[in-house]
Amino acid sequence: MTVDGAGPLTAQAALAARFDPLAGHVVWSGRVAAQLAPRTSFEVTTPHGTARAEATETDAWGNTRLIGVGRPPFPVELLDGVETS
Repeated sequence: MTVDGAGPLTAQAALAARFDPLAGHVVWSGRVAAQLAPRTSFEVTTPHGTARAEATETDAWGNTRLIGVGRPPFPVELLDGVETS
C-alpha cells in the first residue's frame, strides 16, 4: 500500500467485493493490518493491480477498515467474466 506518495508499505489485507443493487455497481471493502487515520486516502496494490481506497475506522484489533474507490485491485467474477475450460 502507498499513503500520500510515500514509499510502499507491506501489510496484510482482507478484501471482498459485492454487487450493491442500490448503487448499481460493484463495491469493495475490507481491512488492512496498518493504522491509518479515518478518511486517509491510499493505494492498495496486489499482484492483480492497484486501486484507491479510503480508511473508514479502526477495528478492535487495531486494523484499519477501508472502502474501495473504483475497480478493485483483485479479480472479481462479476467484472471479469467467467473463465471456461
